[in-house]
Amino acid sequence: MQFRWHPDESPPRIEGHSKAKLTVLRRYIRAYFDRLNVNPHRETFKLDLVDGFSGGGTFLDNGHLISGTPLIMLEEIEAAKRRLNQNRNKPLEFDCKCYFVDVEQAHINHLQKVLSEQNHAIKDSSIIVRNNAFELEIDNILKEIQRRQPRAGRAIFLLDQTGFSQVELAIVRRIFDNLPAAEVILTFAADSLINHLANTPQLIKAVAPLNLTESQIHDLIQLKNGAGGRALVQRTLRAHLRAITGATFDTPFYIQPRESRRALWFLHLSRHPTARDVMIRLHWEIQNTFEHYGRGDFGMLGWDALKPDTFSLFHFEQLEIQQMNEQLLETMPAKLYGLASQEPVTVDAIRHVLGNDTAARFSDLDEVILRLAKEREIQILSSTGAVRSQALTRLQPTDQIAFPDTLLLPGISRIRQR
Repeated sequence: MQFRWHPDESPPRIEGHSKAKLTVLRRYIRAYFDRLNVNPHRETFKLDLVDGFSGGGTFLDNGHLISGTPLIMLEEIEAAKRRLNQNRNKPLEFDCKCYFVDVEQAHINHLQKVLSEQNHAIKDSSIIVRNNAFELEIDNILKEIQRRQPRAGRAIFLLDQTGFSQVELAIVRRIFDNLPAAEVILTFAADSLINHLANTPQLIKAVAPLNLTESQIHDLIQLKNGAGGRALVQRTLRAHLRAITGATFDTPFYIQPRESRRALWFLHLSRHPTARDVMIRLHWEIQNTFEHYGRGDFGMLGWDALKPDTFSLFHFEQLEIQQMNEQLLETMPAKLYGLASQEPVTVDAIRHVLGNDTAARFSDLDEVILRLAKEREIQILSSTGAVRSQALTRLQPTDQIAFPDTLLLPGISRIRQR
């Protein structure tokens, strides 16, 4: 559903799936501030927050006014200032700038009214409001962020589009190419795209912003009509989105609106494993809101013809943590053997390879690796190549995983591929 705002009218009523997105956005920004400011000696923290489809700033929820995405960004900046300066002798200085963009003039008018009512000074250079299409503002925004942050370039872009084609994927790649430390949170109407798949001029034109060729559309139609069905199309779309945007990590989780039953992806894109792990942790904390097809170990949004249970939905519930860990212990040894049987591989490299295929947090993966080391299935080496103790309780990204020269007897080892 596309929300509408007007300065002379009450804000629109929010729906459940939009509330879920607002909750994740708020908690992610909060976790972002906390994760990047653990150093008590840091003096200044710079961050740029960009809302490319800002809307009017507020919603109605059962008659109560609640904050939309622009206000959430501003509120979390102020909350971080209070929270992170509580125990500091010298206050941490926050240098944050927000960009709120919407193509609808009525939305911007409503947002400006809300910001004024809540004492957010729009004339202040820390808040920029633009009535324009996001794609027409992005170059100026990128230049301004690079000017403000020539080294770090920390930024979070929220692109909460309606549908699947309002955001050109090439623009997301431009964001990452100019700001490698940036993160993008993209709403993507995956089910809507899959439902409309057809090799017609209309569809080809509609998906032009996604860089899907006519041949790729044909392949997706074949997949949709084949044994893998919708789940296999989703896996293929994920790989395409990563390839076109240049994101190293993507975390796509379903929100299924009660009104349409058409699943949306709330898709987090980044080039950094830490950013991916923070988002995954949030999905475990906010249970029963997000889900995905597949097992809990590997194959997120995947499908395997030899495993009919891969169509089951994985929800982020407490019971499934145990199930996921058992599955990881089952399948991780073969994954590690494929990566490290010839030469040692760093923990960081393993995270990069496996991070997009699992709902596991990196701490979950680490627990399995440590257990395999205790069982003498693998060895953990330091960055210098020295064998680390089996009593090790925490892995470093620079630690290396290797296989011992003397292998366990068949039937004892968990690795069947030997």
